[in-house]
Amino acid sequence: MKKLTFLFFILSSPFFLASCGKDNGQSTESTHSPSSVKVEVSSTTKSSSSSEETQVTSSTTAPSSSSQSEETNEVDTKNLSAAQVKEWVASIWIKRKNIDPYNDPDFEIELETRDDGLLYATVEMTTQQIDTLDSFRISSDEFLEESGYFQSMPDKGWIVVSKKYLDTSLVNKEGQASSSTEGNTASDHERANMIRDIMENNQELDADVLASIPDEEILEANAGNATNSQIAQTAENLIRLYPDLRP
Repeated sequence: MKKLTFLFFILSSPFFLASCGKDNGQSTESTHSPSSVKVEVSSTTKSSSSSEETQVTSSTTAPSSSSQSEETNEVDTKNLSAAQVKEWVASIWIKRKNIDPYNDPDFEIELETRDDGLLYATVEMTTQQIDTLDSFRISSDEFLEESGYFQSMPDKGWIVVSKKYLDTSLVNKEGQASSSTEGNTASDHERANMIRDIMENNQELDADVLASIPDEEILEANAGNATNSQIAQTAENLIRLYPDLRP
């Protein structure tokens, strides 16, 4: 009986040892498994960090591109077109007189480059019977200057009226200091004076009598300044009301 028991123990030992070895292998695999998960998490974190760095870099460089775009949009006053020069001159008149000599058919702006190399712009009446109404030039500093003669300051030569394209901050509106009892706006007064000049120079009407006529009546009598017939009709309208106009 003892022999049979001992023989059974010997025969079953290899199976027992194999079973223990299998259990140890499973235990070893279980021990190394968490290390593999950590590697994956580390890899994911690095990828996410790289993505964030790309977004920050893109966001940081965007303002630089916008700044360059703004600089590109600035007008280069050294290379103005004829239309841009006329618009710059017209902006002064619009601010001061509420008259647009660039788009008003009664006026025109003529451009000329003179011997000093500067570009000059003169404001004229389309009828061509009146002397130059105003004169501008673009200085070597790229400023828009106006002749002091047309600002009643001939001794000052040329006066800067705009340092930046279309900037009229240096220009005062005409008639700002006039009495509140005057019923005429600056533009009406300017137009009336232009008609007086035409009547004096083209129709030889008396300057003193013209000056005594209210602006409203001058404007009401105006038949137009584009043609000689219109100018003559204006003169007749005024003479009918003020016979002393004809010397």
